[in-house]
Amino acid sequence: MLQEIVDSKTDSSVLSFFLSAPARSFSVTEVAKRLSVPYLKTAHSLNKLAAVGPVASFSKKGKKYYILNRHYKLLPEMKNYWNQSGPKYEDELFSAIKHLGDIKAAFLSGVFTGQPNLPVDLLLVGKVNLNKLSDFLKIVAKMMGQEINYSVMTVDEFLLRRDTFDKFIKDIFDYPHLDVVDTLSKK
Repeated sequence: MLQEIVDSKTDSSVLSFFLSAPARSFSVTEVAKRLSVPYLKTAHSLNKLAAVGPVASFSKKGKKYYILNRHYKLLPEMKNYWNQSGPKYEDELFSAIKHLGDIKAAFLSGVFTGQPNLPVDLLLVGKVNLNKLSDFLKIVAKMMGQEINYSVMTVDEFLLRRDTFDKFIKDIFDYPHLDVVDTLSKK
């Protein structure tokens, strides 16, 4: 079955995308757009990859998301091969987050990391431009197929809550999360 995926241009493109992209979840819409592949072909390919195992899927509010399966037995070999021979993928989401203001820390959690039951998908720490944030959230909602849960904190509030083991902050760091920006971990 894996040979069948490698032989299919769409399947191999989708798998290559997941191997080179940050380890976050993506909607069918986002993958189709980023790869310039029709939506139905992308959906079919993602379902096939999820059935074989290198990609896992989950749902939130009726919307399906896909993420690289960390537990897939061939994943280390696949990633090693890809890291040596394949191009890297620059995540536009990460770049956009960094331009929302004077961001000292930004963490992706929840739906972005395959944990749809967590209370927050995006935590921003620092001075955020609210107009840019509003535009960003509209784009991300369209890309993800639903609104994301987010929180904005000042540096002082974040540090206090982190250092007092606040449940909200603990829920982010006790589960898989992605550090988009983190200038505060040493404080």
